[in-house]
Amino acid sequence: MKKSIITAFISICLISVLLLPSLTTQAVSAADNYPFAVSDSEVSDALDYLRAQQGPNGDIGGFANSAWVVTAIAAAGEDPADWKQGVNPSIVDYLSTNAATATSATDYARMILAIVAADEDPTSFGGMDFVALLNAEYDNTQIGDDTLVNDDFWGIMGLIAAGTSPSSPVITDSIDFIKQNQNADGGWSWSAGEASDVDDTAAGIMALIAAGESASSTEVTGALAYIKAAQMTNGGFESWGSTNADTNSWAIDAIVAADQNPTDDGWPAGSGNDPVDDLLTFQQADGSFYYMSGVPGMSVEKTTACAITALLGKPFPTVVLEPAAGVTVDVRIEGETDTIWSGSVMVTESWITATDSGTEYYLEDPTALGALDEAAQIGEFEYETTDQWGPPFVTSIDDEEGLASGGWMYRVDYYSPMVGAADFILDETTPPDPPHQEVLFYNAASWSELPLKVEVDDVEPGVGESFTVTVSRYDDTTHDWNPCESATVHANQDYTTGQDGTVQLSINSNMTLDIYAEKEDCTRSNRVIVTVGEGSNDEDEDGDNVVNLQADILPAISFSISPGSVDFGTLGPRDTSDPHPLTISNTGAWEIMITATVLDEAEGLYENGLTLAGSAWEQYNSLLARENEVACDVRLHVDENYAAIGEQEGMLIFWAEESL
Repeated sequence: MKKSIITAFISICLISVLLLPSLTTQAVSAADNYPFAVSDSEVSDALDYLRAQQGPNGDIGGFANSAWVVTAIAAAGEDPADWKQGVNPSIVDYLSTNAATATSATDYARMILAIVAADEDPTSFGGMDFVALLNAEYDNTQIGDDTLVNDDFWGIMGLIAAGTSPSSPVITDSIDFIKQNQNADGGWSWSAGEASDVDDTAAGIMALIAAGESASSTEVTGALAYIKAAQMTNGGFESWGSTNADTNSWAIDAIVAADQNPTDDGWPAGSGNDPVDDLLTFQQADGSFYYMSGVPGMSVEKTTACAITALLGKPFPTVVLEPAAGVTVDVRIEGETDTIWSGSVMVTESWITATDSGTEYYLEDPTALGALDEAAQIGEFEYETTDQWGPPFVTSIDDEEGLASGGWMYRVDYYSPMVGAADFILDETTPPDPPHQEVLFYNAASWSELPLKVEVDDVEPGVGESFTVTVSRYDDTTHDWNPCESATVHANQDYTTGQDGTVQLSINSNMTLDIYAEKEDCTRSNRVIVTVGEGSNDEDEDGDNVVNLQADILPAISFSISPGSVDFGTLGPRDTSDPHPLTISNTGAWEIMITATVLDEAEGLYENGLTLAGSAWEQYNSLLARENEVACDVRLHVDENYAAIGEQEGMLIFWAEESL
């Protein structure tokens, strides 16, 4: 079992008997070299390290890490497809073979970044359409889990890399979600509402700028100010009390994305060191980058890959496809008894496979059928077509067979075209006509069935205030909308329209209504949301009582240490400090095993003299059940031959892993 991500550590400070000025060596500034060239040893040695880690199946550090490595390879100007051992699979082959390993929004985004960097097609890689999969994570407000912000950062970067237009709803809505969850200090966290951290704030900056946000916007400048405030005297950025290579790399990427130089533009710290100087301190003799000095971290391959892109000055997304020319339209699918799907899609070219013959059709232009195909991918429903009479004709949607001659019908902006959906080309704009707005697919028994439309004069009435619902029916001859008498309006209860097609409603309690209309021999109308007073989600659209469910999910492994630092005071050779109590608390869901590591910057003082719970720190382990805590005394003994004087610093890191 690998150790978990470090979730807490303690900075330990020793002040000895004699206090003398400390002697420090100033690192050579990277300012003259930044951004680095691939030929510079800092980059070339890191690439050589990664190449040496490649396995016979093509992977470098496993599936997720291989994706990060591919982006670094491409950023260095090399072809990832050429990275292989002899006749063995390349790293790109490895990702393709294992593409189904990706199962989440962040997985899909990471894969898109790597696929595009490798000059492959993200809509057809390893038998999977990663762009469609990522779009399917969009819930009409944001990408992925609505309690997380991290998946929105990387989701946006992935979609932009794949050529998605920054003006598409999935991008604009997710940007709004990110802005709404920016903390008061200017930063972001992995989760909505949690304390800011540099890593996620850097990802947030890259996402905003990738989507076209100005580097001078309030959100970006506020986030950069948060990162600057987290800068330490060594030039790097604080994370859990110290700097590390991963945090430095992300922050450098964000600074570059904002069109600033991390070795200039105010980024050198008071010591003169800049973030690149500190990042280079984590590079090892073999070219790799460790997470921290003496601590490889969870993945040396990922840390090294991310350091390469940072040194080259190439933030994410490192490669971006040109947005395809497309059309954004609303799609509504009305089944025989209910609405199957409604939402917005962007349509470009399409590949449609006729269900009965298996023949694949390439539709070069945005079409009405292409809009259905995009909706099916986002809404995760199936549809079937036949090419028995020519271009693909829709016969079934979401397992609902077409009623009219075995097929489904469609309209564009309520007009019934004289060509099939595969042949109707959607226009972004054709002056003086407006662009196409909506594609309606509907399942009707008769070709003469006409669509209904609902309009509401006040979608936010107060409690007890009257508002009017108007139902109209489309006329295929005049292309006008006429009042529809005797239509059933579904709201908090069913109402019937009068001769003028209207009905007056007055609701005497806070309520949210999903209003739509139906009538025999007509196609169900659009839906309009009406919020009465403060609104309410306590009833479903049919008025039935429902129970709202909520759960607060703990992380599997999480723990805390108190206090966060220990000062042993003034000691001399042969002295032993008083015991200093520490409390370790299990704040996660699993039973964990706690162990410890010491980082020594004091010529062996802490490595040789530190004890935990009465024994050498190397021997310390503690089994900690959920919601339990354990006390642990830490003590320092100074060897009689210890020669250094002055303030001596070190670090005690506690690790947690699942107890088996």
